[in-house]
Amino acid sequence: PHQTATVVRGKLDLGRSIRGHWCLADPMGVHQSLAGQAAPQGAFSQKELYNLKQVYFYLCLHTTTLTSCPLDRNQFHSLFSNHRQYKPMWRTLFSAIDLNGDNVIDFEEFLTFVTQLKRGGTEGKRRLCFRLFDSNQDGFAEKADFRCILETKIAVLRRPSWQTSTMVSTSTTEAPDEYMQFFTLCDEDSDGRICYEDFETYCAVHGEGIVTQTLKILEVMFDGVIEETGIIITATDVRNTKPHIDWQDHRMNMGSLFCCS
Repeated sequence: PHQTATVVRGKLDLGRSIRGHWCLADPMGVHQSLAGQAAPQGAFSQKELYNLKQVYFYLCLHTTTLTSCPLDRNQFHSLFSNHRQYKPMWRTLFSAIDLNGDNVIDFEEFLTFVTQLKRGGTEGKRRLCFRLFDSNQDGFAEKADFRCILETKIAVLRRPSWQTSTMVSTSTTEAPDEYMQFFTLCDEDSDGRICYEDFETYCAVHGEGIVTQTLKILEVMFDGVIEETGIIITATDVRNTKPHIDWQDHRMNMGSLFCCS
C-alpha cells in the first residue's frame, strides 16, 4: 500500500545518514566542495532532523493526489499556487536549491538550503544569496537577474489596500533603487555582470545588509509555504506544533489536514 512513497524514498533514502563526501560540478567556483566537511545534518539534533524530514515529505506530496512525488520543478511550482506574490522568484529559488542541477531537489539539497538559511554562517549565507542572484547558475549575476527578486520584494512590502497610495509608492520604489545601487557598486569594471568574488568584496566593504534582506525574503517565502505543516524552523529550534500528523503517510486522513491543533 506504500509502494508509491517507497519508490520515491528509495531514491532519496532518507533513513540513511547523509553521505560524508561528495563534490558538486562547479566550473565557476560558486559552490564549494562538500568533501571532508561536516555533513549538513550536523547543524540539527536527531529530533530536529525528524521534523525536517516531515517538512520535506510535505513538500513532496502532490497537491492534488496527496501521493509522494519527486520535488521537481513542477511540484515546486505547485507549492506556490496559493502564494502568488512569490511567483516571480520560484524558478530562481529552485535553481539555487538544486545544487547538482538534476532538476530534482533531494533531501540533502533541501537540508543544505535550510541550514544555510536558518543557521548558516557568514560564508554559507553569502553563497546561498549569490546562488539566488545567479539565476542560471553560470557563475555570474547580471542586472536582469535581479528583476524577480525586486518583484517579490515589492510584493512582500506591499501595504494593505486600506493604507494610502503614497505609502505603497514609497515601499515599491525604494527596493529597485537599493538593489541597483548594490549592483553598480559590485560591478566595479562596469562589464554588466558580477561574480562571487565581486560580491565578497562588496560585503567586506559594505557589510551584510544586502545578504540579510535578501534571505529575509526567502524566509518569508519558505515559512509561508510550509506553514500548513505546523513545523516552525528557527536558528535555535525546529518545533512541530502538529505532531499528530505524519506527512510521510500519503494515505493520511484528509480530515487531519484541517484539524485546528
